[in-house]
Amino acid sequence: MVFGKPPRALCRPGVRLDNLALVLASLLPFKEEWQAVANGLPEGTTLIILPMADNPQRRVLQTVVTLLEAEGHQVTTVAAGRFG
Repeated sequence: MVFGKPPRALCRPGVRLDNLALVLASLLPFKEEWQAVANGLPEGTTLIILPMADNPQRRVLQTVVTLLEAEGHQVTTVAAGRFG
């Protein structure tokens, strides 16, 4: 899995891309909570929040975890139940 170039707006001087977070839309109201977790991770880490239920979304995200780790990316997963 190769990530493309970030949008031009993110390439401006002074903009840092520290971490990536893949979050369920239902957790957007809890952004402060998961953002704090993401900010506490080492630079370059991908935070992936997994749904509690074993459903297609969880399986897709687990596949993303596997692919990112296979390419040498640092990935941290957290259960969605931790928020809210």
